[in-house]
Amino acid sequence: MNDAHQEEQSLFEQQHKVVQKNIPYYDLKWNSVENPATKSTWNWLAFFFSTLWLAYRKMYKPFFIIAGLQLLWAVPFYFMDLTVWLDLPFYGIISIIVGLFGNRWYFNHTNHVLKQARALPEILQDSFIQAKGGTHVGIMLGLHALLFALFFAMDFGLSFIPTETNIKNVVRISGEADTLEAYMDNPKWTYIKQDGRQHVVEFTGYDYTEKEDVRIVFYVYFDKYMYEWNQIYINEKKLNEEDSIDYELYIEENSW
Repeated sequence: MNDAHQEEQSLFEQQHKVVQKNIPYYDLKWNSVENPATKSTWNWLAFFFSTLWLAYRKMYKPFFIIAGLQLLWAVPFYFMDLTVWLDLPFYGIISIIVGLFGNRWYFNHTNHVLKQARALPEILQDSFIQAKGGTHVGIMLGLHALLFALFFAMDFGLSFIPTETNIKNVVRISGEADTLEAYMDNPKWTYIKQDGRQHVVEFTGYDYTEKEDVRIVFYVYFDKYMYEWNQIYINEKKLNEEDSIDYELYIEENSW
């Protein structure tokens, strides 16, 4: 038992060369379980900062896996009307997974670095461990700049696919749409049809201050990524041109 304990302590001491920063924390966590390679301990920093923490600790494989999942998660939002509130459980699950398994992953990462170092000539081992171990703020920032660039490129590409969701978003993400939704109960956006080069999109809601049902027909020109107000109905009665202009100006003036 003593030999096994000494061997374990010797491994931890070797891992110190890889960890380099915050060594007591990882010693405490890894010593608190029988086998830190298979047993998990909680890491609050990994929970709150997930991919930032992974990149900071140079764990590139789990970083790219989770970053890839985040990119894939965003794709369906361009093809279906999914509420952004779905992001909360998704990113919450990601945070819990990294917080729960982060210390185990890092233990195995340090062992992998040590194994790679032992395969090198002894004169190169310390330099290799120094380079592969420790932390790096620049790498963390660089990888996240790459991740944000990929998100931006994906958004730019997918948002121009003429799906019903993307067509509705031309008007739905505008300041006027935010005002309409704020003033109405049960706001709803519906894709109606394509009429020539324009797409017909309809907004419906209940104006709780005026006690009125509101229906507004928009023409969306997806090729130019613009829209225009077309018809306004209050309690299913179509407004005349002058009243329609006044209503549109009222919404516009109260928009950001």
